[in-house]
Amino acid sequence: MHQIQLLRKYGLSVRGFRGQHLLIDENIQRKFASLVNPQAGERIIEIGPGLGAITELLLQSGAEVVAIEQDERFIKILKGELGDEFSKLKLIHADILKIDLKKYAKSKHKLKIAGNIPYYITSPILLFLISHRTLIDSVYLTIQREIADRIFAQPGSKAYGRLSLLVRFYADARRVFEISRNCFSPKPQVDSTVIEIDFRQKLPSSVNEAILFDLIKFGFAERRKNILNAFTHGFSIGGNKGKISKEKVKALLNAAGLKETMRAEELMLKDFLHLAELFGASKIDLSERIC
Repeated sequence: MHQIQLLRKYGLSVRGFRGQHLLIDENIQRKFASLVNPQAGERIIEIGPGLGAITELLLQSGAEVVAIEQDERFIKILKGELGDEFSKLKLIHADILKIDLKKYAKSKHKLKIAGNIPYYITSPILLFLISHRTLIDSVYLTIQREIADRIFAQPGSKAYGRLSLLVRFYADARRVFEISRNCFSPKPQVDSTVIEIDFRQKLPSSVNEAILFDLIKFGFAERRKNILNAFTHGFSIGGNKGKISKEKVKALLNAAGLKETMRAEELMLKDFLHLAELFGASKIDLSERIC
């Protein structure tokens, strides 16, 4: 049944559903499900199933779907429309950011993640998935185009930042296709993008992730500061107070072949990786984390 018809059937309005915009274009629904390429027996975590249009397409392949939905009204509709027909559907009424994905991972098989996620929590969800990357094989998400621009931004651009670097470090990401705002209800003010993320099996063993996180966070915390001042300030607050001097930071930047007047947005991922190795080799005890 068409999603708008479902809303009428249950006497509900889509407005007010926790920032969710329902994907109502059936051609795009099928295109998205085809991208996920569900296989019989595999387990897919669907974030924000809404009224179950994508959910049903995934279930028809024989895949197991764990649908995590925060709005209880959607849960009731999903139970009524899909619960009896599909035994491989598990509905979870919860906030995805509070879910322990280990509970749903199958032994020897990693999870697929799929979803048309609410715009207002896109970045937290991406960071959540990065922090659970060892349990995940691939991710397929419909996100706000602005966030996609940030993920795929190049050094020197205003959109380039923490998400750009973290996704590149942990995964191979692909911008698959764009979706017009006219394909959603209620109609959002922006267009959307479908992305695919495949997490890397191995990371550079020489890189201290904690230090890399710190460098990225401090570098972009105050974008107007040059990297000398940004790193010095970042490493002088909180638990790191007094552990590194400005002179030491300057020496490490020089060793990396970077000008102290540069800003974080000018640095490529390889520059941050090199800095993380140098800072790590200097035996600085850093405790800050991004994920």
